[in-house]
Amino acid sequence: MTNIAFLRIDDRLIHGQVIVGWLPEIKPENLVVVNDNVAEDAMRQDLMSLSVPPDVELEFYSTSDISDEDVNESSFILVSSPKDAWECLQKGIKPERFNVGGMHSKDGKEEIFEALHVDDEDRKYFDLIIKSGVEPIFQPTPQNEPKRLGDIL
Repeated sequence: MTNIAFLRIDDRLIHGQVIVGWLPEIKPENLVVVNDNVAEDAMRQDLMSLSVPPDVELEFYSTSDISDEDVNESSFILVSSPKDAWECLQKGIKPERFNVGGMHSKDGKEEIFEALHVDDEDRKYFDLIIKSGVEPIFQPTPQNEPKRLGDIL
């Protein structure tokens, strides 16, 4: 099992809140995007790399390819769903901080908090995550007050 600094769920993956807010807060050596669609899309990878500072290594993995050997204690893992986060945990990746950011409105998702929309599958994976002993914290930016996800669900 490998400890990492930070795991964040954010359905937008790399965007302003991550680059301007979380990267300076976490100060990772590498940013690891774990997403099946992005892992196979060189154009999206190129676009995402444009906003990442040059001193932060950017890597892309599918959920089936990520392993605890691909990360270390100064890694920041970014996933787009609770299911992808669960896959990372199942691979032996243990975050010191488990952050839930924006999960935005889509068909079939219910708003349970501002910028936090979930469906039955999301709830299922959040339940598995919480039961595994990991405590996700909902906090879109470092300036927002952290809230235990279990209290919101």
